[in-house]
Amino acid sequence: MNIQSSSIAELTSDVRLPLLLDEYARECSIEGLPPPQARFEIYRELEKRGLLHVLAAAHDEHLVGFLTLLMPTLPHYGIAVAVSESFFVARNHRSTGAGMKLLRAAEDLARRLGSPGLLVSAPYGGDLFKVLPRVGYVESNRVFFRRVANE
Repeated sequence: MNIQSSSIAELTSDVRLPLLLDEYARECSIEGLPPPQARFEIYRELEKRGLLHVLAAAHDEHLVGFLTLLMPTLPHYGIAVAVSESFFVARNHRSTGAGMKLLRAAEDLARRLGSPGLLVSAPYGGDLFKVLPRVGYVESNRVFFRRVANE
């Protein structure tokens, strides 16, 4: 399993990305929001500003997972904090350690960028939700969603 820094251009040029994004959408979509439709021009702009960093997991040179890390300044705290914006590993590669390697690489990257920690969200009850507490993550908040737009 190989974990490496990547870019949005490299990620979007990989022919396996659409399959990963489909699987990700099926597993991680939020009910009440429209179906995911990644806006790569936004990712590219954030990357250009130094606010987005990409990590990719490959097995035998095949993309099997990714983690996009945002580095926004949180106004309430007045500091930049690393936030996992998207984190996904194909189900059939989760037993390979790809997810943990991506997570540890993200922690290292966050440290190098000067963040005091790494915020990671996970779908309630999903695989990542169960793993994070076992590897040292503390539940700090829960996010709730209620649809307010008319249908």
